[in-house]
Amino acid sequence: MERETGSRREAVRQAAALWVVRLDDPSCSAADRAAFEAWRDDSHEHEAAYEREAAAWARLERLRALRPGVERPDRDLLAERRPSVARAPWARGMAAAAAIALVVAGTMTFDGGTAYATAIGERRVVVLSDNSRIELNTDSKVVVRYRKGVREVKLIKGEAVFEAAKDVRPFVIKAADAVMQADSSTEMAVRLRSDGAAVTVKRGAVDLDATPGEHKGERKDERKDDLRLTAGVTAIYSSAGSRSRAVSDSEIDRALAWRQGAIALNGQSLEQAVAEFNRYNRQQIRIADPSISGLRLAGYFQTTEPNSFVSAVTSAFPVRAAAGSDGAIRLSRRAVPEKIG
Repeated sequence: MERETGSRREAVRQAAALWVVRLDDPSCSAADRAAFEAWRDDSHEHEAAYEREAAAWARLERLRALRPGVERPDRDLLAERRPSVARAPWARGMAAAAAIALVVAGTMTFDGGTAYATAIGERRVVVLSDNSRIELNTDSKVVVRYRKGVREVKLIKGEAVFEAAKDVRPFVIKAADAVMQADSSTEMAVRLRSDGAAVTVKRGAVDLDATPGEHKGERKDERKDDLRLTAGVTAIYSSAGSRSRAVSDSEIDRALAWRQGAIALNGQSLEQAVAEFNRYNRQQIRIADPSISGLRLAGYFQTTEPNSFVSAVTSAFPVRAAAGSDGAIRLSRRAVPEKIG
């Protein structure tokens, strides 16, 4: 039974990979797209498999060379895995794509768990076997383990949005010194900070235990520092304790603008804005003159376009930008000519 289930899942995965490649081909017809929609709508398993393979295809740029009619696949790239799949007239090279989708950069299995990671400037959606979703922001990493009847995800670094699928097993997220148990269908964001972490609940509810190491032998209902976070609440926890507050939908949307590849500023200082842009880009921005650090900014900017952000700053404020010897963009105050007369 387990072998049959595994074979069926592999068949679904391969079909999803083929659809990803086909839809990316400029020659894909309206009939093909209609057939795909019918296949995807046939089951939630098909939809989840497609999202996994689409994420793999988007992140693995070398797969672009496998488009039919463009060029032959790189044999070295395909040497490790050669699955057997049905060859439709448009499927040349797609078997290779289906194989490579299994070996996505940033995924590694070890110690009974699977690690998923993103590089600087990358975003990634991971659909787990129970259909829970994890959306990783730039330079982030999680480790997923299913054991002892618990779905456990540990945020190692960075930031992620978690969507817990309905399941009898608890969905537990660990970050810094906190343990969070999410209700089914909960959507929440967690971001690691230098002093701990911040969690925001967009939908559903979460039980937050900020100091698990101090609770040995205590029942959950006896713990003084547990928090029940519901939708529209954000909490910051650190070694100094935890605190929570209500947040508006618009505030949550601004905080999660990175899911659309944007940074939403609404009164943040230049120093804060620069720190945020530096998370997404290898080319760093430096504030060379502390006197401009407190300038307040507002607006939407693409995460991976620091030059556009710098242009906006230098246009709106008496700030000049110059290239540093290390390749960074250095910001300093621009002298304003004195008025004569």
